[in-house]
Amino acid sequence: MKVAFFSARSYDIEYFEDKRSPHQFTFIMEKLDPVTVKLAGNHEAICISSLDIADEPVLNSLCDMKINFIIVRASGIDNVDMAAAYHNDITVKWLPGYSPRAIAEHAVTLLLTLNRKIHIASERIRNGNFSIDDLMGFNLYDKTVGIVGKGRIGNAFAEIMKGFGCHILVNDTKQNINIIHDGLQIVSLSELLQQSDIISLHCSLDDSSKAMINTQTLQLVKPGAVLINTARGKLVDTKAVLEALDKGPLGAYAADVYENESMFFHQAFKFLDEIPDPVLKTLIQHPRVLLTAHQAFFTREAMRQMAQTVINELTYQESLTGGLSDRLMI
Repeated sequence: MKVAFFSARSYDIEYFEDKRSPHQFTFIMEKLDPVTVKLAGNHEAICISSLDIADEPVLNSLCDMKINFIIVRASGIDNVDMAAAYHNDITVKWLPGYSPRAIAEHAVTLLLTLNRKIHIASERIRNGNFSIDDLMGFNLYDKTVGIVGKGRIGNAFAEIMKGFGCHILVNDTKQNINIIHDGLQIVSLSELLQQSDIISLHCSLDDSSKAMINTQTLQLVKPGAVLINTARGKLVDTKAVLEALDKGPLGAYAADVYENESMFFHQAFKFLDEIPDPVLKTLIQHPRVLLTAHQAFFTREAMRQMAQTVINELTYQESLTGGLSDRLMI
């Protein structure tokens, strides 16, 4: 199968070529958008990242080019207009579980780094400053951790945090509240926000979860609580988070995602002033914020699994005569 591979980076090429795929990939550095979609011409499918935008104009163009298969090399598809895909008879697959450990471990890394201010200490020492003033953190032992979303990533995060001796609360729309399940206490979102010292988001993005962390819900947060988001940027109202950091009650914020990240992540700006987003610039410069650029998935093991899974699915898709499923379960 001839596949147009958008937002390709050197590491993508390394792992996808290393698999000796029977498919022919055309690696395109540009992100998918209504202009660059024309580069998919003469291909049978496209492979996109979470930063590519497959909106209605893009999907209409793909349909015009007789391309009816998209595989998203990510755990979600909020960047794909699924209604337009259905209308154009385009099959969309994605990888909901290819890197749960990698993402959960990154969430813990963000927490540890932000809590113990490792990033600040490291930068100080690079400049010859060995002072530990203002670097005090807190013990994780005996703290209450609230996990929003009890999927594979949320479960992996819970398992790690139990190892620190934390009490675990979980909010999940698929389970009844006020029960104990797998040693985890299932509670409402408001209870979780009120009781948790650490809140970690691991849920999918849909109409019900968009901006779930906002001015109103942040007022429920325990004073000094740490919020972590390695799920989707649009789960959080960033302006509300900044206000809660400055005026209370939020203590700190760590994220691997941002609500408008497709415009900025995975590219290099020479100067901060080049970033045309004042909210993002404020977030980056805030002393109690730690931000990474959607790299939680980025481990050798996850990249190998991603490449092999995409290739296997392309092979399966090529052999299909019907009965397509909506997504690939690993």
